[in-house]
Amino acid sequence: MRTTESYIKVSNEARAKLARLFKVEEKTVYLALTYRRDSEKARKIRYAAVSNYGGVAMCHCPECETLHEIREGERQLMVQNFDNGIKLEIDKQTGAAVMYDRRGAVVCRRHIEKFPELSELQLYAESL
Repeated sequence: MRTTESYIKVSNEARAKLARLFKVEEKTVYLALTYRRDSEKARKIRYAAVSNYGGVAMCHCPECETLHEIREGERQLMVQNFDNGIKLEIDKQTGAAVMYDRRGAVVCRRHIEKFPELSELQLYAESL
């Protein structure tokens, strides 16, 4: 599972030039630059966009309020509050993560060891 939404940002002019260069429609360029197509031609379009047309690899990550230094007794927490009412608490010492819905009910519990696991959990929280 991808943990972020990736794309390559180029100008509209560059997008049109890529379409002409590869003899495809602009929609095909769009699908390649947003990683929705992964054919050999799509990979070439992405490479050309970055190498020749000033393309910049971009990444969408969930936006939320993040509080890094929350203390509950001996626990040090990172707390994230999402726009949809989901609250994510991560114990900074143990990696224990608990997700709550807007009523305070536990949605899930996980143990976070690596950043990709945290990103996946954040995307899940944003999607609820």
